[in-house]
Amino acid sequence: MVRTSQEYLQALKDDRAIYINGERVRDVATHPAFKGITNTIAGLYDLALDESQNMLYKTEDGTLANKIYMIPKSREELKERRLAISKWSEATCGFVGRSPDHVASFLASFASSPEVFERGGKGFGENVLNFYKHVRDHDLYVTYVIIPPQIDRSKAAHELEDKYLPVGVYEEKEDGIVVRGSQMLGTASAVSDYLFVSCLTPLRPGDEDYALSFVLPINAKGLKFYARPSYAEKSPSTFDYPLSSRFDESDSLVVFDDVFIPWSHIFVYKNIDIVRAQFH
Repeated sequence: MVRTSQEYLQALKDDRAIYINGERVRDVATHPAFKGITNTIAGLYDLALDESQNMLYKTEDGTLANKIYMIPKSREELKERRLAISKWSEATCGFVGRSPDHVASFLASFASSPEVFERGGKGFGENVLNFYKHVRDHDLYVTYVIIPPQIDRSKAAHELEDKYLPVGVYEEKEDGIVVRGSQMLGTASAVSDYLFVSCLTPLRPGDEDYALSFVLPINAKGLKFYARPSYAEKSPSTFDYPLSSRFDESDSLVVFDDVFIPWSHIFVYKNIDIVRAQFH
């Protein structure tokens, strides 16, 4: 299924916990701080549906999907994918750095090498493939948070006074884990469907509780987003403010208030080497 602009906008009405200016946002799609970027993203989905743009392909499973999720198997397919993504970049003049194709590229790469994740434990590679196919076949928007809060760079994560400043494992259960802490820098996370959580900065021995990669829906219980002050909110006119009124993706501090993650949504668990490998 390739989604329409209206399907995307409707999906945002899921009671997600987005906070800005000290207040909770009731409708991301219509709030002055976010409606510009949500309309821009909605326009990208309609552009992909335009057959003349050649942005769709038939997957290995026979489904129809957006080429942002294509796993190229040849030079020609690599070119196809590049040209498709270029259509979106041209439509936004390159000003939307976290448009849906960004993390889709990560997920396509992960799905092309599930054996990397399988090294971290049986079943993790399958989790990667299953999630990739889910977001591919539903044309979902995934963003990420992969940087821990910058608190004290002289210390490893496990050496900090408060263990749960960066996001880490709080509790392990039979059917999943509970995570607690925070992560940055959630660009466009307030207006996406799913969040990919990991750690890009180098981890040290002893940091295993933070050596995680997992995915969860934006409206997950206990997941909270604290957005920075908006440029778009103060720039309502597209004529006077053509960039900030349409392309302000917003960044958020993401707080995990004892959030449950099922095993099926975990790609890496307490494995520093695999966390490092996924970004290289």
